[in-house]
Amino acid sequence: MKRSEGLSMFAAIAFAVGTMVGAGVFVLSGVVIDVAGPAAVLSYLLCAVIVTFSALSYSALSSIFPEDGGGYLFAKKMIGDYPGFIAGWAMYISLLIATSFVLLGFGIYLNLLLGINFDPRLGALGAVVLLTVLNLRGLSEAGKLEVGLVTLKISILILFIIGGVIQIQRTSFEPFLSQGSSGVLSGITMVFFAYMGFQVVSMMGGEIKESSKTVPKATLASVGIVAVIYIGVIIAVLSANLPAHNSESVFDAAVVLLGTSGGIIVALAATISTLSAANANIIGASRVTLEMASEKQIPGRFTRLKNDQPINSILLGAVITALLIIFANLDFIVNLTNAAMLSTMILVNLSAYILIKQEKKMPPEKNYFKMPMGTLFPTMGVVTCIVMIVNLPVTSVILGIVALLFGSVIYVLEDTPEGEIVVDEIRDLLGR
Repeated sequence: MKRSEGLSMFAAIAFAVGTMVGAGVFVLSGVVIDVAGPAAVLSYLLCAVIVTFSALSYSALSSIFPEDGGGYLFAKKMIGDYPGFIAGWAMYISLLIATSFVLLGFGIYLNLLLGINFDPRLGALGAVVLLTVLNLRGLSEAGKLEVGLVTLKISILILFIIGGVIQIQRTSFEPFLSQGSSGVLSGITMVFFAYMGFQVVSMMGGEIKESSKTVPKATLASVGIVAVIYIGVIIAVLSANLPAHNSESVFDAAVVLLGTSGGIIVALAATISTLSAANANIIGASRVTLEMASEKQIPGRFTRLKNDQPINSILLGAVITALLIIFANLDFIVNLTNAAMLSTMILVNLSAYILIKQEKKMPPEKNYFKMPMGTLFPTMGVVTCIVMIVNLPVTSVILGIVALLFGSVIYVLEDTPEGEIVVDEIRDLLGR
């Protein structure tokens, strides 16, 4: 078997930006403004700073281990097999949960685009089917779609931001801290998951050309690009001076700033954005399960191959995503996503800390991304992730723990002879 052709720097950034610029812009922007007031700008900015601590850890580790797997691979190599499994399983689960949130956003904006009033869950479930079929066909087609979708939606958002900047007024931001510092902190907690898409790059390290150099650059570039876009959109929404803010505020602001046609264009961008973000999540989750199966940390039958894709894990993911769409609400999904993803990020930051402490053991000829200021940023990454978890609802944290324990059952399952054959096929696919 042959792996798919290597993805370029632009494609790697497109996957990360495509994952992040979705529901985090179109659905959360208005909700965060409702919680934090004009200081929502600070929520997005400070959250970007916090995420950068962990992004630096991912960058350093991905330059050393330029294969698929991301946080799973890093934790396994630096801490041990079981911590690595926990990191990988948490990544897989959190990507599925995030996909359900993103596709609910797709359903909301599909209604606005078409001028209908159907249950948003219907559009979301239709998108689950579409993206599942697409990803079962292989990564190459999904990658081409991703680059095209990201280019289109960023262009539309830039138009929206320009419309807001042109009409900006100082009074739109007064009083700036209308909800106090607690509002800013609540906003950070809500926004955190919207930045998590940067991890998609390291998850797909084995698919990227010159990954030891490209992945760190793409990781940090994607966080910076998305922070600028998020803050620009918040400023544009505030400039529209809407009477109230909610999950449809970007559309409402576009109508005010750009007219009815502008609202339609932005609704189109939202449907494209959420669809591409969900697509990138599904691809990232499939890469993680391939890597875990190749290391025999999950049974091979869980990742049976077709068109070089782990079809069973993709189908299981589609079922979990669909169930969350049907039975969960937006707030619950965001908090549960954070609970799972923060678990992985703590382990990755610990891995980066260990890497820096063992730096003298690295071969002198090894060219890798060196963390500035030693262990400071991995330490800050661990601390901020713990603070985020502490501030999540207790129910979400408990359910996150239950999900990790369920995964631990899979970890100890014995594989079947058929599964062993699948593992050999995956290792061949990954060039092991």
